[in-house]
Amino acid sequence: MGSKYKRSLKNYCKWCGKPTIMEEMLLSDTPILEFMEEKIDKHGRDRIWGEDGDWSSEDLDSDFEAELLVYDEMLNTISKKVVCISCLKSDDDLWKKYYRGDDDGYSDDTEIRFDADF
Repeated sequence: MGSKYKRSLKNYCKWCGKPTIMEEMLLSDTPILEFMEEKIDKHGRDRIWGEDGDWSSEDLDSDFEAELLVYDEMLNTISKKVVCISCLKSDDDLWKKYYRGDDDGYSDDTEIRFDADF
């Protein structure tokens, strides 16, 4: 291959710090963190996370509640960043594990459908 086709490891992954050839893309400030997802599962995912989650009726430790608030904010804050392919793959695997993604990577409740009225 000629030099015009070679990519240099000019970027660094925002999530793990490894050099990568990936370019910037819109992603959350943090990948899905397995230790946080395990804490959420331990407390009861349906009781604190998602549409029916109601923290006001739960007996949450103030430290755990603070962790949840920060984690939620980081997952929902999207900006351009460089992330390596191994972090993207790991994040995708954890999304499928904890958020019940089906084979195409999307569950029915996260799909956006537009019906044309013309």
